[in-house]
Amino acid sequence: MNDADPGGSIQLDGAPPPSTSPLPVLVAAGVISCGVGMIFPLLAEFQDTYGFSTAGLGLISGATFVASLVSGLLLANLADRGRARLLLVGGLLGTAVSLVWFSFGTELWQFVAARALEGLAAGVFIPAARKVVTAGGPTVAGKRLGWLTSAELAGFMLGPVLGATLSGVSLQFPFEVVGIVAVVLAVVVARIRLPELVTTDRRGDRLESIRLLRRPRVAGAALLSLTLFLPVGLYDAMWARYLTDRGSSTFLIGLGLSLYAVPVILFAPWGGRLADRHGAVRVAVLALCAVIPMTVGYGLLTVPVLITLLAVAEGVPQAVANPAVQAAMLDACEPEEAAAGQGLAYAVNQIGAGAAALAAPLVYAATNAETLFVGVGLLMATTLAGGTALSRRVVP
Repeated sequence: MNDADPGGSIQLDGAPPPSTSPLPVLVAAGVISCGVGMIFPLLAEFQDTYGFSTAGLGLISGATFVASLVSGLLLANLADRGRARLLLVGGLLGTAVSLVWFSFGTELWQFVAARALEGLAAGVFIPAARKVVTAGGPTVAGKRLGWLTSAELAGFMLGPVLGATLSGVSLQFPFEVVGIVAVVLAVVVARIRLPELVTTDRRGDRLESIRLLRRPRVAGAALLSLTLFLPVGLYDAMWARYLTDRGSSTFLIGLGLSLYAVPVILFAPWGGRLADRHGAVRVAVLALCAVIPMTVGYGLLTVPVLITLLAVAEGVPQAVANPAVQAAMLDACEPEEAAAGQGLAYAVNQIGAGAAALAAPLVYAATNAETLFVGVGLLMATTLAGGTALSRRVVP
């Protein structure tokens, strides 16, 4: 164990672990997500100002995805070896540097590198945050993961609004403001007392997260997480294009995205409590069984208002499924492997969402909306079936 870090699992003289509040970590998660989301309304303006190609937009987005994938798989497990605070503070400082770097960038490679650093920072922070907020509370882990889900999504939805508003001062100003806030939070997180974390004495294994997939329950939890995040990439790449083709206005598209987030933010802690009470896998499976037909339904509807209302309704089972799939991975791992498992789930989510984002426009262009959404629904049903079977498999 690493007894130099207050986030380690050493207790002195049998004293109970101190009472700690997850609030600073939750706020920090919201700020990191805010930084990730803030670029979206401003990216076209950066392109016009600095003259890089449309292909450069893909490089900027892809850099974040690849870096998040790498850090989630290879670095997140450091939190299981007494380095949770290091990852939390490093994630915040990395976010701050990336935002300021992006604000002062003038060439494409600088924007790509800055977003890669931001992805790296998020990929180490989020798994460590999941380990910290659930520490010492296995009976309420789902609820706390629900809080974290709400904080992340609230920050992500605030980002575009904040970016668009503060850009009235200058194009760089929003990034500098959030970067400063991230530095302040890094100082706060560096000083607060973290809860007692169960850690491991094993030497570092960079492939630990991947090796966990050998266990059926871990592989099952990863597939449940993949089921939830497959349509995320689809929506990211196609939502605005699809609704525009259905005759929607830009205002309705933006309103729908904002309204979709409301039930997720409000109900994610409730969804986590359901997972605590009735079992994470059971709740995740039932919620995903509701999400899949709703995903298919988008391709069958033709009226933009009805599509938007369906998206708002989908926010409820999404709010239940999100903390439940995280809790399912937590249950599938030993306490000293919690961050490695969450890093694995985070990486799987990035792979699924990224692959869907790449494939969806091609399928849509070659076929139609009905084929695209039904196809994604069938793929989700397949991964759900596999995840359910593996999650219930008991290995002696």
